[in-house]
Amino acid sequence: MASGGKNTVHSCGPGKLPVYDLWLDKHQAILQSSRDTPILDLGCGYGNDSLYLAERGYRTVSCDKKIKAVENVRCFVPSAKTFLFDMRDGLPFDEKTFRVVIADLSLHYFPWGETIRIVRNISVILQDGGFLLCRLNSVNDFHFGAGQGEEIEPHYYRIDGLTKRFFDRAQIEALFSNWDIKQLGEYELNRYRNPKMLWELVLQKR
Repeated sequence: MASGGKNTVHSCGPGKLPVYDLWLDKHQAILQSSRDTPILDLGCGYGNDSLYLAERGYRTVSCDKKIKAVENVRCFVPSAKTFLFDMRDGLPFDEKTFRVVIADLSLHYFPWGETIRIVRNISVILQDGGFLLCRLNSVNDFHFGAGQGEEIEPHYYRIDGLTKRFFDRAQIEALFSNWDIKQLGEYELNRYRNPKMLWELVLQKR
């Protein structure tokens, strides 16, 4: 799997240039199914996936709870429609708004009950037969905190004042028990200074 993407945007003030890897390349058929409907980048961070999508002509709705992240997307991905909200407070979209939702390393900050509720809310805003593409921290992600700090719940830790969850296969299958799991695999990502272990999932709403 590629570790970096070629970005075509230029410097934009003091912002952080989005840098994506090419994990979405293999999901082009799913992305193409949303050519007529914006794709939701849920927990978009500084806009890595939003930039990837925009460069390939997709309309994107980019959301994050951090104002700096949203401002960065507005700067580097001006075609994206942006929203500022905390997904724990609900998703401010109508039912069946989206054909495709992307949650790239954005579902690992919450207690188990909140995580379940967020996933249910994603299902509500997805069209019937729609897709959730997501990546999750693995319990083998030792370079990024797995097994470290204070364990609050199984595989859920407080590390330097921040909370982070790491998933095993059983937790993933429980979390998405009401979805059709089309793809589930664990691999090493080399986009960062240290290797990162994560899960990649393709899920379809029943």
